[in-house]
Amino acid sequence: MLIPLLLLASTAPAVPSAAPSNPPVHVWFNSSGDYTYGDRAKVYAKSAQSGYLVVLRADIDGRVRVLFPVDPPDEQGITGGKKYELKGRGGREAFVVDDTIGNGTVLAAYSRTPFRFDQFEKDGHWDSAALTGQGQDAKTDPEARLRDIVQRMRPGGGAFDYDVATYVVSAQPRYARDNYYDPGYYGYGWPGWWGYGFGPRFGAGFVFAPRFHSGFHRGGFR
Repeated sequence: MLIPLLLLASTAPAVPSAAPSNPPVHVWFNSSGDYTYGDRAKVYAKSAQSGYLVVLRADIDGRVRVLFPVDPPDEQGITGGKKYELKGRGGREAFVVDDTIGNGTVLAAYSRTPFRFDQFEKDGHWDSAALTGQGQDAKTDPEARLRDIVQRMRPGGGAFDYDVATYVVSAQPRYARDNYYDPGYYGYGWPGWWGYGFGPRFGAGFVFAPRFHSGFHRGGFR
């Protein structure tokens, strides 16, 4: 029986190796990346080892912004194994969701050596025009656009690791209490008397919309 068992083992398909539990860099959102217009999005990042981090966001319209560091001269070094919440200016959340319905993309890039921001800096701040470029690239293929920007931040085209997370913006919250304004007809009355009028009506109600979930992709560029 030994020989048949050995033959069976030799012809069995190879089992793919499991994904590493501690990737070089990981980026993720609160609320599973499920947002509505006006939400304050929290973004988190973590690297396996100490090094340097830059995090970019491409919104639905193809505009590119830098989430970390807040300004080019700010500290970009991070400690390995530590979870970071990427704060916006003034210590606020990473960004306010100003997209309409669709998907936005965030890319976190990690390197053992510092990134250089000369091409994307203007008077100590990020140059939004240089980051966004033509805009269409980031709209049709946001991951490729963000990866290209990071590559240009690497002196001599050096290596980096990256992770990509996608957030989803829906028209309405899953369950939300929302004010409404109705400029149409309304009814009004008191005991024993009822009438109709025309004018604004304010109130509150509950709305429902489908929930979507985000996904992420890990990779590297060398």
